[in-house]
Amino acid sequence: MMEEIIHFGIVGCGVISKFHFLAIERIEDARLAGVFDVDSKSAEGRAAEWGCKAYGSYEEMLKDPLIDAVCICTPSGLHARTAMQALEAGKHVLVEKPVSLKLSDCDDMIKLSDKMGLKVGVISQLRFSPAVKLVKKAAADGILGRITRADLYMKYYRPQEYYDSGVWRGTVSLDGGGALMNQGIHGVDLIQYLMGNIKSIYAESKTRARDIEVEDTLSAVVEFQNGAVGVIEASTADYPGFPRKIEINGEYGTIILEEDRIVRWTVKGNKGFEEYENKLEEIKSCSDPESISAEGHLAQMKDFISGIREDTELLVDAREGRKAVRTILAAYQSSEEKKRIVLKEEEW
Repeated sequence: MMEEIIHFGIVGCGVISKFHFLAIERIEDARLAGVFDVDSKSAEGRAAEWGCKAYGSYEEMLKDPLIDAVCICTPSGLHARTAMQALEAGKHVLVEKPVSLKLSDCDDMIKLSDKMGLKVGVISQLRFSPAVKLVKKAAADGILGRITRADLYMKYYRPQEYYDSGVWRGTVSLDGGGALMNQGIHGVDLIQYLMGNIKSIYAESKTRARDIEVEDTLSAVVEFQNGAVGVIEASTADYPGFPRKIEINGEYGTIILEEDRIVRWTVKGNKGFEEYENKLEEIKSCSDPESISAEGHLAQMKDFISGIREDTELLVDAREGRKAVRTILAAYQSSEEKKRIVLKEEEW
């Protein structure tokens, strides 16, 4: 039987790790037991800052019987291997996006977690915002009528110095992709969560402004399984950077999200909008990767802990995390092969 307190280990002590710590710190029945990073100085600095242990190796962390779950905050290309090691050691996993860079690795992770009876959560914290919940309900309730279009715009800005700050950034092996896989995956997850799975995609990607191996600009035309069409645009080279925007148009109304705020709600009869207020702090991650709120991580951490304790389904498990990866890889395939890629519903 699990103890009253769930103890976490954090692997990878870069920028995103602090949002996991801030979430754990605010949950009464959660504790951070320790951290590990291949850069021992980084781990020791975080451990001193957060009042926990710095493990000498990942294996040492996984052997610690105190650890119940591992937060994986490593470069993307290491997510799958690090998660599999944790599962094999009997630990639950909460992994930053993307869950993996390969669908085969996603599938292996799903099979192992099912076999071991362990939870794998994938960080997609935007799903937990009040605005997104309201838009999700609006779409489900059909107040927009037949949805005609759903467009996703992610025109971000990252200077060359951002990519130069880490040897893994902008590489095929460890970043897996550029503007769409790294920055854009949250938006891809969100639009599919709101609209349902994508049926087909035709994409063009280029590296226009940055000295990196992956794309800094991508545009795609998509069709959803429900028949709606739309576009997905992603960039890290559009100065000065603009908030992520999702526009959903239907025969009875239009809803526009900027980041996790509703900025337009024009629906016949103004249905479903009476009690909503934009209370969240402004997010500026379009130009600063550290400018995100910890509220989303907190909400997802609570969902993760509840899933562990009550053995319930997570809002964003490995199967859900796989969906965004599948769409992004299809976009890359489309750009490379210069053709429309059809995503069969039975393969989701």
